[in-house]
Amino acid sequence: MSKNTVYVDEDLKELIPDFMENRYEDIKKLKSSISTKDYEDIRKLGHTIKGVGGGYGFDYVTELGYKIEEAAKNGDEDLLNELIFELENHLDNVEIVYE
Repeated sequence: MSKNTVYVDEDLKELIPDFMENRYEDIKKLKSSISTKDYEDIRKLGHTIKGVGGGYGFDYVTELGYKIEEAAKNGDEDLLNELIFELENHLDNVEIVYE
């Protein structure tokens, strides 16, 4: 299974557009917080992303949320930029399979 294929419960189908839109909003907020070096805000956003990803079957989003949260604790701006890019790339290329 590719990390860009996500298997989602058919019952969640109507919720996925909002889920995706909210993650893109999170990315905008993350980028803004990096520009101001607000690592506490980035940590909180990472924690939120970590929490919601798995609930919808987006395990890689959960993994990236965890990594963002940890990188924010360490103030690692370079790693944060890489992780945010990876999150955005993943969402741009994800294939959602409803089952």
